[in-house]
Amino acid sequence: MVAKVLTIKPSDLHRPVGQVARRLMRRRLAVAESLLATLHDPEAVHQFRVAMRRARSIETAYRPYLADVVTPKLRRRLKAVVAATGAARDTEVQLTRLAQRRADPKPHHQPGFDWLQERLERRLESEYEELCASLAERFRLVHKPLRARLKTRSEGTEPVFAEVTAGLLLEASGDFSLRCAQILVDSSEEPLHMARISGKRLRYLLEPLTLAFPQAAEQVVALKVLQELLGEIHDLQVFGKELAEASEEAGAARLRKLIELSLTLPFDAPELELARQQDERAGLMSLARDLQTRQTDLVEHLRARLRAGAAEALVAAVRAIARDCGRRGMPDAPVSR
Repeated sequence: MVAKVLTIKPSDLHRPVGQVARRLMRRRLAVAESLLATLHDPEAVHQFRVAMRRARSIETAYRPYLADVVTPKLRRRLKAVVAATGAARDTEVQLTRLAQRRADPKPHHQPGFDWLQERLERRLESEYEELCASLAERFRLVHKPLRARLKTRSEGTEPVFAEVTAGLLLEASGDFSLRCAQILVDSSEEPLHMARISGKRLRYLLEPLTLAFPQAAEQVVALKVLQELLGEIHDLQVFGKELAEASEEAGAARLRKLIELSLTLPFDAPELELARQQDERAGLMSLARDLQTRQTDLVEHLRARLRAGAAEALVAAVRAIARDCGRRGMPDAPVSR
């Protein structure tokens, strides 16, 4: 299954911004609706989440022109639907990484790997049960009123889509440039997180423009390269926090088991000795070291790309698209049919 990237027509550049934004948002919500029957499939959940994020990105970017359509209550509901899919996605990513590490484990790491996999699988099962039970209804609660509202026509005089979008592109590309520059100074978690969010915002602005401005497709690809690096770094950070929590749970459970056995068995009992040897901490610590090594390597690779001018070239190209978009939005600009 491939995510649908819905684009505007060149003639849409000269239409009122609210009209085009409503149609973009409506079509993205329609994609999400088409996936409701298959939410038991992890790939469908991922595509549903992407469609919802794209819909929210339109609302966020063009909010002044959608204020009469998306009320604060509907906005909160949209956000909650997107957030509801995040936990399962994180767990799937963690299970995939754990499976890679389990391919050739050392014997003393096996108890930790087995314990963590069981923990993640139990949680993923619970998360999917909740998604299948409630997500479709939660989506319909927000989609039904929005679908009707998004079909209404805006009143009053609005600027054209090209004019507003040109300004948004300049603003978003400037923010992304600053965020990337900050990473070269400080590569701690917060600057990396803010750059990832900024990159998403810029990419979601560019994607609908790839038909009207074919050169935008190249910049979407360039953004994806940087976003994949930032995204994997974020996933590693989330997994690291999961390991910290898991280690506390594993340590408490192991100690409780040892105490219970010690209260009922002789000190040299084979069962007690086996319990002492089955320590999950070695496997969890090994995973933590792997995550840290991988994260360090990715951050250095990202910084090397930024030092080589990857973000600067991308931002310069986006600004050129913004200028072209602005010119196309002028009253005397030719209208493409």
